[in-house]
Amino acid sequence: MAMKPPDPARVFAAFRMRAVVAGLLLIVPAVYASANQGVSGIFSLMVAPMSALIFMLLLNYPLRKFFPKLAFNQADLIIIFAIVSVAASVGGEWSNFNHASQYNYPFQSKWNNATFKDYLSKYIPDWLAVKDFEKVKDIQGGGRDVFYVFGKIPLYWPIWVGWFGLIGAMCFSFLCINSLMRNAWCERERLTFPLIQLPVAMSEGGGSGGIWKSRYMWIAFIVMFSIDILNGLNYLNPNIPAIPVKDLFYIDRAFKDPPLSNIGDFRISIYPFMAAIGIFVPSDLLLSFVVFFLMRKATHVMLASQGIPQSTFSGTAIAPGPPYFDEQTWGGVIALFLGALWVSRDYLKEVWGDIKAYRKSSDGGIPHTVAFAGLLVCFGIMLWYGIYGGLPIGYMVPYITLFLIFCVVLTRLRAQFGTPTHEFAFFGPSSIMHRFMGTKWLTDGQATYVAQVFLLMNRIYRNHPMPYQLEAMKMSKDEKLHQGKLVAVIGVATILGFFLAQFFLTVKVYRTGVIGWTDAAGYLENILKDRKGPDVTGIVMTVVGFSVVMILDAIRFRFPGFPLHPGGYVLCMNYGVDYYWFGMLLALLIKNFTQKYYGLNGYEKLRQVAFGILIGEYAAETVWMAMALITNQSTYTISFNDRSLGAQ
Repeated sequence: MAMKPPDPARVFAAFRMRAVVAGLLLIVPAVYASANQGVSGIFSLMVAPMSALIFMLLLNYPLRKFFPKLAFNQADLIIIFAIVSVAASVGGEWSNFNHASQYNYPFQSKWNNATFKDYLSKYIPDWLAVKDFEKVKDIQGGGRDVFYVFGKIPLYWPIWVGWFGLIGAMCFSFLCINSLMRNAWCERERLTFPLIQLPVAMSEGGGSGGIWKSRYMWIAFIVMFSIDILNGLNYLNPNIPAIPVKDLFYIDRAFKDPPLSNIGDFRISIYPFMAAIGIFVPSDLLLSFVVFFLMRKATHVMLASQGIPQSTFSGTAIAPGPPYFDEQTWGGVIALFLGALWVSRDYLKEVWGDIKAYRKSSDGGIPHTVAFAGLLVCFGIMLWYGIYGGLPIGYMVPYITLFLIFCVVLTRLRAQFGTPTHEFAFFGPSSIMHRFMGTKWLTDGQATYVAQVFLLMNRIYRNHPMPYQLEAMKMSKDEKLHQGKLVAVIGVATILGFFLAQFFLTVKVYRTGVIGWTDAAGYLENILKDRKGPDVTGIVMTVVGFSVVMILDAIRFRFPGFPLHPGGYVLCMNYGVDYYWFGMLLALLIKNFTQKYYGLNGYEKLRQVAFGILIGEYAAETVWMAMALITNQSTYTISFNDRSLGAQ
């Protein structure tokens, strides 16, 4: 009797333990870097995972030459990169924003800060914050080493566990959604995943792929690496000349009088690594970045000319009101989500059938039934955290649902366009819920609880873990790796990333003696000073944002060549594009010129140049980041934020 041939869909590449072990070991330095040098990881393609990949490629070079059986292949390097990326994302801003609230209440209360003394210290549960000054007073003055902090673990461990209950539920809900949607987003919808092109090209052949044979890449690498090293030396010694490649000119500083002085942060900046990423971003989104960003700036000026003061963050949750950018963004997010549901409607029907029948996945991933059940459990845990704080279920269910809707849209946008960064500063479910429901009904305890405990859902999304999870799935699917095993290592990386970050952040506090601040205070003060009912204008502007996206989608459906993409509108209504809009304009002009006059062959050479710029910038940043970590001194950075001289 002839044997049945194996199903090609069930034939997986080796998921080797050496790659898993190497990835888990590299989590430690990567999370340490993410926790201590956040400026190196506040963009989509973080430095720590790229540094880990560069390290592995350097290590792999002699192994490939002299010990080929011990060498890491492309699948191994992708597993390592995926593990480190997820851990670094969880260990970066995702851990940092809530960390100060674990220990700073006693200090702020002692200094008679009314927000902390009368609200945060009173209403936040004891299992989420230390409130006894005697237990944390040894932070003052700093000078404590890592061994001293080991002795403080019994004090902080219950608090870390308390926070991980919420943050872990958030991260694992993302993992469940990605698991449910992976075949649609990674295969059927043909999303381009621009940000994975660099690590995939670098790891090809274990580090022997075509990228390393391109003279265009090497020329761009040498030039860019040299510039960043020179600028780094200038940072340490101003007598050494520098070549400016970041902020070239601040347009807003040239305006001294309103209305132009109200334009907010408006800079001419290149940031070469971001401009290089722009080479891989679709041209319509590049143009949309520039157009909608300039429209946002023009809006500030027009409102200021009518006597409505404006600034960088006007129209967001930190300064709610005209021109209601948060509300417009939320309308756009909801429209994009509904559009994504429509595109995936046939796939979702199949998924629901798999859930009911408990079918196994052909790629080895966890069954859709398990992923769906996991999502419900995670949703329930997040819901419990809200109910524990006295927030009504009728408030928390839409609150969490809106948060997850935004996470889906953000992840899909990044998979589709590869945006260099996605800040969405001061954006989240609180803004839309409080416009539609008002804040009059919130008690002091409820307002305090939602401002602090759910801060992470509202502050910023530069290190959001969900896109990194999906990018890991995409790379591993292309390598035909077992998806179930990948989900397992992502889960482990999430747990290790969070707890290592909490420890390293605590070590930094006791070493420097710097008492951190929690942004929850600002959110709470906004609620307390202006209790009001539903904001009719805010609701209308949410509808406006929804309508803009629907109209743009309808135009693009009728005229496929229409150059403005609704994703650009959603991304540009909030701060973040301000850093690199000019770099995107340069990328658009260079890419279009190359494609028009040199065709596909010219564009391929341009891609190699972009790879060289990216590798050069990340290699130089690895050097300067490592020096800052080792010496605790501020150094040059390719980032748009400085390393904060004196706070290392």
